[in-house]
Amino acid sequence: MGDEATTHYAPSIEQLALGRRFLRRHLGSCGVPRVAWQIDPFGHSREMAAIFAQMGYDGLFVGRVDYQDKATRESSRQLEMLWRGSDDLAQPTADIFTGGT
Repeated sequence: MGDEATTHYAPSIEQLALGRRFLRRHLGSCGVPRVAWQIDPFGHSREMAAIFAQMGYDGLFVGRVDYQDKATRESSRQLEMLWRGSDDLAQPTADIFTGGT
């Protein structure tokens, strides 16, 4: 996970790409993660979901969801969803399977 406190998305993308290249170089393709975990340092954003999807991640787990949203999703059994990261990109380019913790 990169530092989402950066002021622009480019540094986040660079950090993710650098980490994935390092893992691929030293561990091979089987060492590159396919699922991301976002612990919510500053909130979850649709843009980061789109970035994860475009970088090849299959899934995203998010933590520290608002307690009311989490309670509603738990009671309706909807903690998992397909998050559409962008309406402008063709499906499924920016779609990522997402689950709450």
